[in-house]
Amino acid sequence: MIIARETFFHAKGVKSVVDMIKQVYHGAGMSKPNHIFFDNNCTLLKMVRDDPFFECIGLSVNVFHFKCKHSQTNTWCQTKCNPMAFPELLGEGSQAWYFNSSVAEQTNVWVGGYHSICQEMLAERYCFFLDEMIMRQNEMTKEKLQDQEPGYWPS
Repeated sequence: MIIARETFFHAKGVKSVVDMIKQVYHGAGMSKPNHIFFDNNCTLLKMVRDDPFFECIGLSVNVFHFKCKHSQTNTWCQTKCNPMAFPELLGEGSQAWYFNSSVAEQTNVWVGGYHSICQEMLAERYCFFLDEMIMRQNEMTKEKLQDQEPGYWPS
């Protein structure tokens, strides 16, 4: 399910991502995720390490980006944002993952499929179109998941 989305018109700066997360999960009694995957969580974590909002939220880099894009000599990232350092993310026998940490990247590819339709749209129409497509995708995902037993859901 796509919980939230944001259009970053000029750049996906880490501060903008922090602001989006806080906006989505603000309010008294609002539950926050236990973990957030983000390809630039190494930088995000440095920015929010003293922020009480993020105190109980694990911040790791998704598995693909961690293996392919992050330097092994970056001690901060290797020790603080390595997905293997979060045992709650590891599946049975530590051989698999409970979560598809690349789902955001896969969702971006799905959204990219509408690029030719959206490229000439003004911002308001683009946002409306994208919100409608996400709502329909969420409805289809919900229908698919309702027919399954709780537990592991296939990708």
